[in-house]
Amino acid sequence: MSLLIFLSVSSLAQADTIRRSIPANKTSSVGAHATYNAQCMPSSIPKMKIAKQPENGTVSFKQVAFKLSEDAGRCAGRQVKGIAVYYKPKRGFRGQDEFKVRFTMDMYSARSAKIRNVVDKYIVEVK
Repeated sequence: MSLLIFLSVSSLAQADTIRRSIPANKTSSVGAHATYNAQCMPSSIPKMKIAKQPENGTVSFKQVAFKLSEDAGRCAGRQVKGIAVYYKPKRGFRGQDEFKVRFTMDMYSARSAKIRNVVDKYIVEVK
């Protein structure tokens, strides 16, 4: 399985809508979430839960290690551990499906600890 990386950076405050096009009858990576601090060092691995199940498939999570993409700015290329989000459509299904993933992570700033909760909406087009 190939891993398509969508990185959720801890400085972002709002949830996102992630759109992906994937092949039918195959489990596909549709995103990944990881956190890192201002010194580009990996932080705690986010805790993932399905907030809304898809109607035409299943969602699973797997811990993975990967390099940060160019979207990470000066931290690009750094190795982090995170959680990949996988979607597997029902056999023979083609069309659009959607689901929501909730993730929580510890955030440390100005010597205070906070917990951040985010729900991202995934829209997958199964072709």
